[in-house]
Amino acid sequence: MDDTFDLRERLSRAWRAVFDNAVEAGSPPEALVETMTAVAHARFAELFGTAAAASYLALLAEQMREVDHDEAESLIRGETPAAAPFDGVAPAEDVAAMDPAWIDRDPA
Repeated sequence: MDDTFDLRERLSRAWRAVFDNAVEAGSPPEALVETMTAVAHARFAELFGTAAAASYLALLAEQMREVDHDEAESLIRGETPAAAPFDGVAPAEDVAAMDPAWIDRDPA
């Protein structure tokens, strides 16, 4: 597999399109994020092992704490915090071949 920045960008846009399509279809964003995270984490554990999955989550948590700390420091200095991770990501309609009816399909 050619794992490049471009591939990661396309995958990020595809995940965002799935999210946007599900929200537009009426799914609550909070439930959607929680479910997507649980499914991704379970698959990560299948592919790389449970210890690696747990370590990865710990690293992500640490990164989030650093972001929160940096944002708090910016606010204290009177600066505008940095943009959220998905700000500026291409909207769902920019992702080719993403069927918006995917959520209604029975995978079986």
